[in-house]
Amino acid sequence: MKALLASGYIHVTSPYWHDPAGKASRTARYQASASLLAHLHKAGGSLAILERNKGAEGIRLKDNDKRLIEYGDTGFANDARDKLRLINDMLEAHWADLALTDDVLARERAKTQGKRQDEATQPFDFAKRTVYRVFNNCDWEQGGRFYGAWWISVPSELRRCILIDGKRTVEVDYSGLHAAMLFAEHNLPIPDDPYQRCLTQTGGKAERSLVKRTFNALLNADSVNSINEIDGYSAQLTGKEWGNFKTFIVDCYPEFTKQFGTGVGLRLQCQDSDLAETVMLEFAAKGYACLPVHDGFVVHHALQDDLTAAMQKAFEAKFGYVGQVGFEIGEGETVEPSFNAIKFDPNKLLKPVGYEKRLQDFWLTKRLQA
Repeated sequence: MKALLASGYIHVTSPYWHDPAGKASRTARYQASASLLAHLHKAGGSLAILERNKGAEGIRLKDNDKRLIEYGDTGFANDARDKLRLINDMLEAHWADLALTDDVLARERAKTQGKRQDEATQPFDFAKRTVYRVFNNCDWEQGGRFYGAWWISVPSELRRCILIDGKRTVEVDYSGLHAAMLFAEHNLPIPDDPYQRCLTQTGGKAERSLVKRTFNALLNADSVNSINEIDGYSAQLTGKEWGNFKTFIVDCYPEFTKQFGTGVGLRLQCQDSDLAETVMLEFAAKGYACLPVHDGFVVHHALQDDLTAAMQKAFEAKFGYVGQVGFEIGEGETVEPSFNAIKFDPNKLLKPVGYEKRLQDFWLTKRLQA
């Protein structure tokens, strides 16, 4: 490490910090320099060759202070680990990328740097193709969502550009999943849009996003009064100051009054992560790629119906049939029509660049491994 640092081949992105109280310590993080990457590229190196340590722990348990803890030999963790191995084998068998030029990719990467100190700091590290699960508060029934893969932390507006094995994709999300879960648990019909009753019909998607985020914040908080104003909140859009808006959301759902401000959100996250596990295992059994994004998935565009069917089946199996759970279909990459003749350039076929080069390297690596 000292030699690499001294030569300028790596540099520190987040320094090590030890908190004597043990609450704010953090591990140092390092990043390859442009010089090292240039040397690796010249030597024929590729992201497609990189793999995560298969022996790394994929089932993680955190305490109330969000610190990882040891949990010993646990039947639940052992079973979850076996299933995770099948899911990660499926993810590693395919190559996910963004249909962006290297210049655009560099600009998008620059927008995200230095903003957060977690997995979202490296949303464009295409070598991160596997996931792990994180459970919270020393409880196997809280949390459990999948993290770690680059597409989970990539800006949402770029997910429509995701390619799987060089082919365009579609994203399907459960509509208002945690609200739908609560309706199901109370044996109530699930509305087409669980957030509809809070909308004024004038704010569009932006207003719905604020309703959704506030609703989930109310479920995750220990008390209604403790919730600070969410990022990007607009009183102009909702017509209400933050405190009144919180009260408005609570009043819109008299069925769930006892759920708000209780921290129930982590229990619901555990259930939605179980749904995700079920859906991904079904796709893994069929040999198809299925990329998890918390309450949704990205698949090859031709598999949209298969995905919605798998999501519906998983929901009904877990909660019973109490109504049609809704889905939100994300728009995949669109190709603008061109009226200019396409010129044949053999050099582009023989020496591709960007995401096409990474895909070619991936298939070459797979053939060599076989």
